[in-house]
Amino acid sequence: METKTVIRQRMRQLLREVPPHAGGALVARLQQQAASWAASRIVAIFGGLRGEPDLTGAFLSWLREQGHRAVLFAIEEGRLAPREIRDDADLVRSNIGAWEPRASCPPLSIAEIDLIIVPGLAFTRDGARLGRGGGYYDRLLGRSDCRARRVGLAYDFQIVAALPVEPHDQRVHEILTESGLIPSSLPE
Repeated sequence: METKTVIRQRMRQLLREVPPHAGGALVARLQQQAASWAASRIVAIFGGLRGEPDLTGAFLSWLREQGHRAVLFAIEEGRLAPREIRDDADLVRSNIGAWEPRASCPPLSIAEIDLIIVPGLAFTRDGARLGRGGGYYDRLLGRSDCRARRVGLAYDFQIVAALPVEPHDQRVHEILTESGLIPSSLPE
């Protein structure tokens, strides 16, 4: 099996080759899936690094129009801290290029979040996830007060047969690609 480093390098290269408009198919698929969610859910999205779909554009507006509360994570003291996003003025670019909430956005507890859209470099069909290596999402999802449903969002090419998994690595409940929803074996 390839190492995490090798898989990360390969996936970063493939993501660099993704045309900017390609994320539109993923966002459209996510909107189709989200149409079945109950209103007033608190949904956490990610700010999108290079090659990742942009969830802070049309999807964020659509999510709020559907009656959901939207959350983005700030990095505070080495941890992801959820903050509510009420409009586009609440967004600012971080030093790594992702969108994050302004410090003035209201904080929420992780226990309040119903659903987390989780980024990753690679996923397996059984819900294993390979992140970028900082461990931010693994620490967040591993918290005892994190009860949110976890939906990995990925392009089809990011689904791999196997990943090296360590005890601290956290899985997702399902993965959504441009081809559809992949339920995992992670219990509810």
